[in-house]
Parts: sequence; structure tokens; C-alpha cells
Amino acid sequence: MKPGTLVEYLEDDRPQFALVLASRDGSVQALTPTGRRIRLPVRRIAIRHERTATAEALAEVVQALEAQIDALQAEIDLALLWETAREEGEAFDLEALARLYFGEAGPLEQAALLRALLSDTLYFGRRGLTFVPRTPEQVEALQTAERRRREREAERRALRAQLEQLLDAEADELSEAPAALLDALEAYLRQKQRSETTEVLAEVARDRGMTTREAALEILLRTGRIDASIDTFALLAGIEPTFPSEVLAAAEALVPFEPTGDRTDFTHLPAFHIDDASTREIDDAFTVEPLAEGGWRIGIHLADVPHFVAPDDVLDREARRRGLTRYLPTGSIPMLPERLSHDLASLRPDAIRPTLSVVVTVDASEQIRDVQLVRGQIRVAHGFTYETADAVLSGETPHELAEALQVLARLSQTLTEARLARGALLIRRPELKVQVDGDTITLKVIDPDTPARRMVSEWMILANAEAARWAAENELPMIYRVQDPPDDPELQGRKLDYDPVLLASRLRGLRRTRFSTHPQPHAGLGLEAYVQITSPIRRYADLALQRQIVAALADAPLPYDTTRLFEVLATAEAAEREARALEQQATRYWALVWLERHAAQTFEAIVVARRPAGYLVELQPYGLRGLLATADALAPGDRVAVRPEAIDPRRGRLRLQRA
Repeated sequence: MKPGTLVEYLEDDRPQFALVLASRDGSVQALTPTGRRIRLPVRRIAIRHERTATAEALAEVVQALEAQIDALQAEIDLALLWETAREEGEAFDLEALARLYFGEAGPLEQAALLRALLSDTLYFGRRGLTFVPRTPEQVEALQTAERRRREREAERRALRAQLEQLLDAEADELSEAPAALLDALEAYLRQKQRSETTEVLAEVARDRGMTTREAALEILLRTGRIDASIDTFALLAGIEPTFPSEVLAAAEALVPFEPTGDRTDFTHLPAFHIDDASTREIDDAFTVEPLAEGGWRIGIHLADVPHFVAPDDVLDREARRRGLTRYLPTGSIPMLPERLSHDLASLRPDAIRPTLSVVVTVDASEQIRDVQLVRGQIRVAHGFTYETADAVLSGETPHELAEALQVLARLSQTLTEARLARGALLIRRPELKVQVDGDTITLKVIDPDTPARRMVSEWMILANAEAARWAAENELPMIYRVQDPPDDPELQGRKLDYDPVLLASRLRGLRRTRFSTHPQPHAGLGLEAYVQITSPIRRYADLALQRQIVAALADAPLPYDTTRLFEVLATAEAAEREARALEQQATRYWALVWLERHAAQTFEAIVVARRPAGYLVELQPYGLRGLLATADALAPGDRVAVRPEAIDPRRGRLRLQRA
């Protein structure tokens, strides 16, 4: 092919011009109008124009040709060509079609026809540069599909306009939304069911910097479909506060536990539990029995939820879907219906309850001599709050169970020291608890380092560790929680006080916990093996693992193999991560609402880190972090007096100023 020849080739199904510079071995070197040099196989060339050009004049020549081609293309009636072609043959090349329509097949005619055929594929199918007339049935089907597509696009545009109006209109200007639209949004919010309505809403929400769930909730609130008093955080997370009717019916049909002879009976001992005052899902209780030869038999009794909930029954499926109980400032959303979680399985006072019991025998020198796991039954005689238990432990409040509490507290200190000696890391970080009751918001900072909280925590850790040991010794399929030693050896065997400045940097050396089918050490707890079974009423993972042990103790078939356990725990872990994020978001939201109401108040803050616009600080004692906008020179650890400057609870933003 001669240099200077002007050709057209297809690139991404679009005709492109090129000027031949040289030709060799079945390909040409060519120059595009944009100045790009390309190597082009001759077989890819669709049209050879009669015009020639130089590199300098290429752009001008191409522009003139395109004007001529566009004029010819405007005259083409593909429907007429299709009618003629169907009578003439089954397949045509570009030259044949051009001759059939124009009566001649010059480069301009071919170029115009090529563009028409590429832009409208209704009448002809294409294989390379061969064109095949479609059958009338094919054309009709394509026309119907195109008509439906246009109708669907029109419907989507109308739906988008309607959704935008529902989000934008003032309350007195809101138009009545179709029930089907609101049904779709509510199904998405409550059951995560997607639809075309939610697809369009996602586009609208994205343009407004909202999530799809936030936009759906806003419309449902504005139209009155959802009560404004409901906890919006639960809905945004896709959590239904109420249970389906079939789940409630299953819970109501449960038969209360009756004492049996095949369980170890602890009902002669005064069992007691220690929990927050608001706790109704009571997972654990204790008994302390003095031994004649000296020492004690300590019973750590865990609610036997598997007694009531069988694998894959209606209650189990709902619990697995929820994953765990959510604790929000406006109230808790239980994993299991209250009939079960607050009553039949809960270790509440004055009721005989089935348990999985970890029985620890301690000798007079306060050394553990034996640990057994048994299926038990107990009657709780007394319920302590952490505050009342601390009062008894301090001697401030006399109680008939004071000696039992003192024994548990003293032994728990020995357990803690043993774990520290094995490299455990203890961090007692204060927890902000926010409660919302109507229009009243209460902030409370919980100290995890009180005697009662330390004591309960230590015995729960022991119960989990002994369950892991027992499962390993009995070769029970189990999922263990494992943590490798930290990178920084100084983090081993330490008890750290909470320090907002140093904590984040120091904890970077910690390894993440992971799952294992084999018992391995948990370095952070200073244990040889660890599982979690102590919260079966409120954590599905604990319920699943407890099932394995209860079944083995009863010499019954195991409910899970290792693969199924992994699946269960992976799902439960994902639910826990979502729950933690939700609880943190809801807690911060209501704490910031409280702060808005106290905006005139002065607070003490600790400077945590430098930021481009000021300093990251933490309000004391609440642990709330915000940006302090100041040009003053401050250093991490400095304490400053601040006042709120700007608060956006919904977005979690807090901006402070020097007081």
C-alpha cells in the first residue's frame, strides 16, 4: 500500500482514520490525526480512500472527509436497505451493501454506510465486516426490548424525581408516596431486600453524600411510615427490634426446666450472680463451697441455652441471623426472645436453672487441684450489682455471702498474677455508657478496675480456658482463639493504666487474635488455650461452642464438625464487628447530643496528637474525642480547658475551642 494513502480501521467498534507511512509484511505503519504512530495489520483496514495526504495536512483532510461522510450518512434509511437486502441474499460485505443502496460503492459511500450500521444494530447483525440481515422476528424482538428499555429509563427518571421530592420537600409540601414505594424502602431497611427502587435511591443518596440506608430511613420518617421515636441506629444497621411471630411463638411454647437426676445438683448451695443493674440476660453465676479438709469448691455456672435451643430450629436460625445482643443507649435488642433470654434461660434469682458448670477445686494453700465440667442445675439465691458487690467486698455493707465474695476476690487476684507471670497484658480502659430514657440522656463512665469487675472477669477467663483445655483433652472439634506474642516484649506481663496518648502507639505491637482448630496459646491472656463459651444467651458464637461441650458431656451426637464450626464463628464474628461499630456510633451520637445541651459548660481535655487544623483532644472523663481548633502551641499530654464550638451528632463531628 502506497505511502500517503488514507485508510480507515475499526478501534473499539468505531471507525478511525490513519495515514499510511510505509507498508511491509502484511502490515502498515500509519499516523493517526492525533499524531500517534501505529502498526496496523492490513486485514484490519476497512476502507481505503482515494484521497491522499501528507502528515502536515492530515487533520485538515480528515475533517473535510468527515463532513462529506456525515452528509451521506444522514440520507441513509437502514429499514429500506434491510428490506432490499433480505430479498437479495443472506450476508453482505460493506462494498456489496453500499452498491445495493447507493448504486455505487466508493470509499465515501462505504464509510457512511459503515457508520450507520455501527450506530444502529437493529436491522443487521455483524461478524467482523460482514453484515447479515436479521429476520422480521428478530427485528421485532429487538424493537420490543428497546421500547421496554426506554420505558424503564423513563420510569427510573420519574422514580428518581419522586424520591428527590420526598427528600427535599417541606413537611407541608410532601406528596403522598405510593405504598409500593414505601414497602420497598421498608423491606430494604428491615430485611435488606434490594429492588429497583433502592437502586435508584442509591444514586440519589450518593449525590447527596448519604448512604442508601440513611436516605431510605429519612423518607420513611418524613412520610410517617416509621415512628420517629424508634431507634434509628438499629434500623440503619438492618436490625429488627422485634421478633417475627413464628419466633415468638416458638419461645412461648418452650417448657420451663424441671430438675433432673442426670445433672449435678448445686441447688443446696446459695448461688449468686454479679451484673450491671440493667442486665436481664444473666449468663453466669457462682457458688462457693468450703471443704472440710480446707479450701473451696468454686462453681462457675453458665446458662445452658442448648437445653432450650436446638441446632437449626426456628429460635436458633433467628439467633444465628442476629449474631448477638446489641446494647444501644436507647435499650438492648436481644439475640433471643425475652421469654427465653430474660426468663427461662436467664440465671435470675429464685428459679432452678440448667447450667454448664465449671467446678474448680482449690486447696487450703489456694492452689487449683482439680477442674471438672459438668451439666448442672442451680438455684440463684441473690443477685448483686457490681456496685453492691464492691460495697460488700469493702466491708461497707454486711451480707450473708460476704465470705464467698471475699474468697472469689482473693483467689481471682492469684489467677491474675499467674496470668501476668505467663506474659498476659492487662489494660483497664474506662468505658463510656450512655443511657437514653425519653428526653433524658445520662452519661456514666464505668471503671473496669473495681474489685467486683476484676473478679468476675478473671473467673470468666478461667472458665473459658478450662473449657478449651477440656475440649483439647477430649479431642472435641472446637474453634480456639489464638494470639501470638507481641512484637514488643515489654508488653508481656504488664498491667497498663489507660493513657490516651501512649496507648495507641504501644498497642501497634500487638498481634491480632485469630481462629484455630487446634489449641494454641493466647499471648494477650497468658493462656495455653482459650475458647469463649461464657455468654451463650447474648453471643451466638458462645452458644455454638457451648453446644459442643454440652453434647459431649451428655454423650450425645456432636452438633458440629470443624468446618461447620468455622462457618458459624465466621458469621458470628462479622456480626460482632458490625455490632461494635453500631454501638460506638450510637454511643457517640447520643453523647454528642448530650454535649449540645451542655455547650456552655467548660470541660477538661487531654491533647492526644497534632492535626493540620489543630489538635486531637479527648474530653475527660468521657473519652470523647474531637478537634481543638487553636494556633496555641500544645504538646501531647497537655491538659486544657475547652468548650464545644460546633457539634454534628449525626456525622459524629465535634469541634472544640479553648475556654
